[in-house]
Amino acid sequence: MTRQPVIHVASVRKTYGRTVAVDEVSFDVQAGEIFGLIGPNGAGKTTTMECVDGLRVPDRGLIAVLGLDPKRDLYALQERIGVQLQEAQLQKRIKVREAVGLWASLYQKPVDGDRLIEQLGLGEKRNAWFMTLSGGQKQRLFIALALINDPELIFLDELTTGLDPQARRAIWDLVRGIRQRGKTFATEWPSSTTVASSTSALPPSSCNDTAPSGP
Repeated sequence: MTRQPVIHVASVRKTYGRTVAVDEVSFDVQAGEIFGLIGPNGAGKTTTMECVDGLRVPDRGLIAVLGLDPKRDLYALQERIGVQLQEAQLQKRIKVREAVGLWASLYQKPVDGDRLIEQLGLGEKRNAWFMTLSGGQKQRLFIALALINDPELIFLDELTTGLDPQARRAIWDLVRGIRQRGKTFATEWPSSTTVASSTSALPPSSCNDTAPSGP
């Protein structure tokens, strides 16, 4: 019996005016994978993922996430997924434990925030302001916020951008450890990677074309 994929994307298209951002993209993600959507800057990776996690609505195509429609079942889906955004920022003077507590209040069944802080290696920084954290520590905090509702599926948006090689390796070691607890990850990279267990590539030509003008 074939398992239903955690994510199913078929012939998805998204435009902004005459600009085609995503054109006929299709892929499946299986449970327990670290899936990587690969493509250069401007290829439509973030737009594609935002359609999948419900932040944007595609113009056409089929998307199913955990058996749900991201548009129709958005609130039910939000309880089962975690999202880390590339441009995420917090108030400069919010403390680590305060941020985790705030995010926990948004969900019906959050995990233990203090335990999560410890698991993410931020125990000594629980009372530190966000603005004092290193780049790697900020990314660990963003992962903690994405995990606060104990999601089945976690979306990561170019998680290690701007980090030095040592911090990058540490973050991916952390992700692999979380995956071993039965979680599935969907993320994106500008180029091929050995971190992902499966990938799908977006060529520049499929996403930066301009839609044809009318007669």
